[in-house]
Amino acid sequence: MKALAVLCHPNTRGFNQAIFDSIVKELSKTHETTVVDLYRDGFDPAIPQSEIQRKFSFDETVLKYNHLVQAADILVFVHPDWWGGPPALLKGFIDRVFRPGVAYDFEGGEFLTKSKTALLEGKKAAVFNTTDYKKPDGAYPPSQIWKNNIFEYCGIADAQVHTFFDTYGSTFEARHQWILDAAAKVKVLAG
Repeated sequence: MKALAVLCHPNTRGFNQAIFDSIVKELSKTHETTVVDLYRDGFDPAIPQSEIQRKFSFDETVLKYNHLVQAADILVFVHPDWWGGPPALLKGFIDRVFRPGVAYDFEGGEFLTKSKTALLEGKKAAVFNTTDYKKPDGAYPPSQIWKNNIFEYCGIADAQVHTFFDTYGSTFEARHQWILDAAAKVKVLAG
């Protein structure tokens, strides 16, 4: 069994890193786990026009990430909520890596109605994100985007999104518990 753990945060000594480290440690107990750190990898999130026209990337990093996503049984993402969504670097990862032929595809003749085929069925996924936003009474829009617009669209039916709200107002004890909770949630996911 293989797992892919993706981190998107510039601070290597912060709360997101601590969550990520606990998740990777837990995943590694049961899965061959590959770590992707988008900031340390120097990933380019911008899609060149030629890549859109070709519907294929020749970028070696994108090709490596394509393979890792396709090979993984479990996908886990850790990121902060910046302005109601993931950092631009992670959004660019989704744009360039979760692409036709990798995460989904369209079938049908040119200029005819096409049907979408999800290519990531059977995989499990989880997102752990932090925010200083207070927990809303209703649905949290970034969670819905991950679940519906990304994972479900690509065939991952039971994706989980775990948000740690009001991180700036949280205590050390609460953050420590959240780190333990993240590892426990991944253990259940991997089980």
